[in-house]
Parts: sequence; structure tokens; C-alpha cells
Amino acid sequence: MEPRDEAPGIPSVAPDVMCLDGHLFHINYDVPEKITQQLEELYDRDAKYEEIPEHLKAYETEMEDSDVEEAKELARLSENPPNNEGSEL
Repeated sequence: MEPRDEAPGIPSVAPDVMCLDGHLFHINYDVPEKITQQLEELYDRDAKYEEIPEHLKAYETEMEDSDVEEAKELARLSENPPNNEGSEL
């Protein structure tokens, strides 16, 4: 049996960021293929941030503001789940 597309008719796209040891790095698109490959190799071996060469750290990025706000909201909700007492399902 051949694998099926997860979403037939919708083209897949390569990611534009990768998380290594809690840090985000640009990959693909405007990043040289050699750099993307080096970052992927580090990801595959679960490298720590201290192991990442300085020339690759130049591709490190911060989360966009909307992503930061969403992450904060999710953290807040996980700490204080909504009280659903008395609600009907």
C-alpha cells in the first residue's frame, strides 16, 4: 500500500523555521541550502545550543509578537483552566 497525501490537492510546503534546544532558526527559502542542511543535522542529533557554530547562530530568530502572545495565553490557560462547573454539555 502506498502512502496517501495528508491533504490531497493541497501542495505541501517546507518549513521556514526550526527549533533547536529552544531557539528558533530560519531554514529553507532565503537561507542557503548548505546552512539548512547543517541545521537539520544538528536537529537530527538533538544538539544543544552551545554546540551550534557561531556562523549558524546568525540565522537565529525571535518568535513573532503574535506567536509570543499566543504562547503566553496558552500558558496562562494551562495554569488556570476555565471553570466549567454548572455548564451543560
